[in-house]
Amino acid sequence: MRAQSEYIGLITLVIIMVIILIPLYLLLINYQVPSAKKYDYAGIINKQVNGGGILIFFNSTPTNTPYLVVFKGNGNYTLTAVYYDKKGVWYNITSAVEAVKFTVSKPQTVGGLPQPLIYNFSLPQYVWNYTLVLEIEGFNTTVFATIYPNETAFAP
Repeated sequence: MRAQSEYIGLITLVIIMVIILIPLYLLLINYQVPSAKKYDYAGIINKQVNGGGILIFFNSTPTNTPYLVVFKGNGNYTLTAVYYDKKGVWYNITSAVEAVKFTVSKPQTVGGLPQPLIYNFSLPQYVWNYTLVLEIEGFNTTVFATIYPNETAFAP
């Protein structure tokens, strides 16, 4: 009788090891550590532009200087380049774009690009009715946002 109960105990132990412990061990050795997972920074920036933390408006009229007005700024992101579309050809106008701080008396120029998205940006007069593409950088990642005259930017 004692041999039979020891045999049943051995079979039970083997079943527990095969069914529970071995799959659990295999699961744990293949477990990815959440802190080692890479973030999708491009996705984060895309969600921030016009829908998240950054709202950029292309204020455009034929008589005044066109501006990129940053309503909800964020210092973690930088405007690094601006392009405009003229009949299917993209032109780089980064050197003509300047960061501007609006004050009570008159706008103050802060400097050229790249600048954090806490400033507004003045654009050359000739781009007032063209589609712009903004190159936005953050977390060592670059995304491009499209913006039409008198509309807000969106990242595809």
